[in-house]
Amino acid sequence: MIFKGLPDRTLIDHCKEGNDKAFNELFRRYFNKLYQFSLKYVKDESIAEGLVLDLLLKIWQKSDEIRTDGEIAPYLFSAMKNTLFNHIRKRQEVTVPLDLVSECVMKSSSPAEDFEAKELQFAYSNTLTQLSPQRKKVFVMSREMDMNHKEIAAELKLSLNTVENHISASIKFLRRELQKHTDIALLLAICFFL
Repeated sequence: MIFKGLPDRTLIDHCKEGNDKAFNELFRRYFNKLYQFSLKYVKDESIAEGLVLDLLLKIWQKSDEIRTDGEIAPYLFSAMKNTLFNHIRKRQEVTVPLDLVSECVMKSSSPAEDFEAKELQFAYSNTLTQLSPQRKKVFVMSREMDMNHKEIAAELKLSLNTVENHISASIKFLRRELQKHTDIALLLAICFFL
């Protein structure tokens, strides 16, 4: 049977019957889309690829439990969002660029969320000022100006290794100092996925 032109719903039904060719077609359709979606948030190709592969393997293993009305894309992207959230929570990624925090503050729906987002933004800004001037400049260029390591090295006339060391040390310091704000940061991370 040729699966290439079949709708998602039919492929899901075949997957529930254990047909690996139907799953391979779903994999082909959605792997790259899920990978690109994941890469926006984890910024590491191998981690993004691993997370997508893990999710798709779980989908295959539990295909008999999938409940959709036709297209599987909303289900897959929702599951991918949850996978990314769990990954971020496990790694305790609490360094969130200020512009994203501000964006989330505007999206938040309650005074409590507004307060927590502003508290995190204040804590982040305050902690950032504790970095050495050079380290802060490198970190801000990376996280808030979205410059890559090579661009930062060229702009500041530093070695690539020095830039990477500054960023790594900054992240460790910010994680340690902002540890008590982890729950707030996780709420903000959820906001970014919606």
